[in-house]
Amino acid sequence: MPRYYFHYRTDDELIRDTDGSDLPDLDAAENNAAAMAKAIVERAASTGGDTRLPRSIEITDASGEELLYLVFWAGPKVGDGPVTPVEPATVH
Repeated sequence: MPRYYFHYRTDDELIRDTDGSDLPDLDAAENNAAAMAKAIVERAASTGGDTRLPRSIEITDASGEELLYLVFWAGPKVGDGPVTPVEPATVH
């Protein structure tokens, strides 16, 4: 099973995933990155962070080859409900 690495990037820094995750394919890695993105936006919202700042998760393989970028942010809050993340768009 291939190992994928999920590096988290903000405007200020790149946090490298040094452990990686064994997943069956790139689609599974993309789904994992989307779940991570959702958790990051929810955490920012719950701690008063700016959810509108663009962030990304860069997926690489074990050799460091860049496979996919997932860029995400949450739109402005509308109404009294919780912040809803924008569905991530990816390019394979």
